[in-house]
Parts: sequence; structure tokens; C-alpha cells
Amino acid sequence: MKVVGDGMIARAFVNSGMRMDVVVFAAGVSRSTTTEATEFAREADLLNEVIGDARAARRRLLYFSTASAHLYGNGDGSPRSEEDPVSPTTAYGRHKVAMEDMIRASGVDHLILRVTEVVGPHQRRHQLLPALFSQVNEGEVTVYRGARRDLIDVADLVTIAAELLCGDLRHATVNVASGHPVTADEIVSHLLEISGRAATKVYVDIPANDYNVSTKRMARHAPSSARMGFSPTYYRNVIDRYYRC
Repeated sequence: MKVVGDGMIARAFVNSGMRMDVVVFAAGVSRSTTTEATEFAREADLLNEVIGDARAARRRLLYFSTASAHLYGNGDGSPRSEEDPVSPTTAYGRHKVAMEDMIRASGVDHLILRVTEVVGPHQRRHQLLPALFSQVNEGEVTVYRGARRDLIDVADLVTIAAELLCGDLRHATVNVASGHPVTADEIVSHLLEISGRAATKVYVDIPANDYNVSTKRMARHAPSSARMGFSPTYYRNVIDRYYRC
């Protein structure tokens, strides 16, 4: 296995001990909020190079896209499947669509995983959970009322990816999520509970987004996901694993 990248997901695969003839591309742009064309171009150039190498070596490519509203668009509560049209709402979402299209057009054997909010060790400080936890410790937390996130443990992501790679999926796209998005307020409340700190919540109203993604394909091809405890309280278990003192 060759891993491209040095962030949380890349490290999780390096440390997994997985032995497969696959190239794991985990080297995306630094922030989903970026609009910098140079950052998008850097990922596109690197991905194009990795695709060429994988194709020449006849190796499979594992690519991480997003299952967020950035790509699927604002939701109405109905789970969005991999077959549904995408409606990217940001530059990041449009970039991810372009990267997926590049992979499909190249003809390389691939598996694209559209993942939700991944949580684990070695996260960068600007990412959701580290940023919120830092605000909790500082005594004031900004809560975007209307925001929802589907958290997934990076360890579960690696297990699901390994099972999918061992299966019969080829040239496929799969949503990887718990299937249970929660509000930003619920996430902050649990961080406050486990930290034992008292912090002021500062609410900012944003348009409500009743977003959800379908996990039927994931469940069908990665049956181990049924034993991961995905439920309305799964997010608490994920937070506890990495943030409970």
C-alpha cells in the first residue's frame, strides 16, 4: 500500500498495517472553506500524477471525496445516494466533483469514498472538533444554529475502506457515514459535558440544512459497519474516544 498525504486520514492508513496493492490518496486541500485556486490546482496536479502512476503500475486508487452539503447541496431530510445528482454549493464542492470526474475519465481502477466529518487523532487545529474544543477551553463557543454534521471515527473509516477494497466493487463511489447527523449545538453540549467546563454559547443563525446521506451501499458492501454502533448517540462515543479527559 502506498499512502499519499500526511494528515489524519493518511496516518491512520499508514498505522493500520493494511497490506493491499492500492494507492491511498489522502492529500486534499487544507480547508473546505478555501477558495484559493492555487490550492485546488495543487491537488489536481498531484492527483493527475498519482493517477498516471497507479494506472501504469495497474494499482487501484482510493480517493477521499466529501459527502457534505459542499457536494450534495442543501438537504430536505431525505438521504442523498451516490446516484443522486450533485449540487455543489461551494468552490470546495465544485473542486471535489472535478476530482471525481478526473478519476472516472482516466480509466484507472478506483474506489471513491465520499466521507462525512472524520474525527480522530492528529487533526489540524482549524478542523471542526479541535476548533470547538479549543473554544470550550477558552470559555466561549460559537454555535452555528442550523448546522448539522455526521461524525465518523477515522478508525471506523479505515475498517470500512479495507472491507470495501477487499470486495467486488470496481470503479465505484460509496458514501461513508454514520447516517445520523447531529446539530452543532448537540456536539458543543457534549464537549461541554465531558470537559466539565462552563463556557458561553454564542449562537449565530445560518440557513437550516436538513442534510443526510444514504449509507445503503456502504452497508451492503461493508457489513462490518453494522457492528460499529452507528446510532443517534454514535457521535458521543466518537467525541468521548478522543476528547474525554
